[in-house]
Amino acid sequence: MGLMVTLTLAAALPPGLIDEVDGRWAERTPKNRTAIAREIAAQLEPHKSEFEAAWRLARSYVWIADESPYYQGTRARFELGGKAMGVAKEAIRLQPNRVEGHYYYAWAVGQWSLGISIAKALWEGAESKYTGALKKVDQLDRSYDQYGALRMWGRYFHSLPWPKRDRAKSARYLKKSVKKSPTNLRSFTYLAETLIGQGKHGEACALVERALKIRGDAAKEPDWDLWRRELARLKASGCKTLLENL
Repeated sequence: MGLMVTLTLAAALPPGLIDEVDGRWAERTPKNRTAIAREIAAQLEPHKSEFEAAWRLARSYVWIADESPYYQGTRARFELGGKAMGVAKEAIRLQPNRVEGHYYYAWAVGQWSLGISIAKALWEGAESKYTGALKKVDQLDRSYDQYGALRMWGRYFHSLPWPKRDRAKSARYLKKSVKKSPTNLRSFTYLAETLIGQGKHGEACALVERALKIRGDAAKEPDWDLWRRELARLKASGCKTLLENL
């Protein structure tokens, strides 16, 4: 009995840790978002066998990986995406009916896939992992993270290689995303790129102009500055070229 109590205490989260982490997470801004994510990852790593720590650790990893634009930092995305997949999978095992593990697992698979290339990731079975997790998010709580699943579905259908790519379907998801989260500049950037991919340059430029007038909201999107820069790059190109090709 004494050994069991000792093991239970060793596995338990320190009192107040989650409240401390959540308070710190809420303090993120464009300037400190990555530093805070790294700080929180270090705090949570020893407790990753606990659900409330595991999904937050996965969240930290994917945000660190997203420090740079999607077409850069491939090695970091591969490594951090893999780590995030592992802890998100543990969160799913512990609480399969909570949305957080599934959501960050999908995000992690996306980061990992960008790290090794979409084509190679598809070959290694990433598609079913990604779509399976997103379908579960849709079932549990599609509104989670400002309707983040809509952004992920939209980006998925945009990013797939031919003949799997479906930009019409991507646009439908992303237009819903923009409607549901009207200040989220990532959603606007993704939709603009999908429209460019469809050859709808005028519509893309009108969308970019609209997005650039939106005031960034660090409380909801602490990386809004990154997406505003990307929107400005699209505008400068005449909305004719995808960001990865600029």
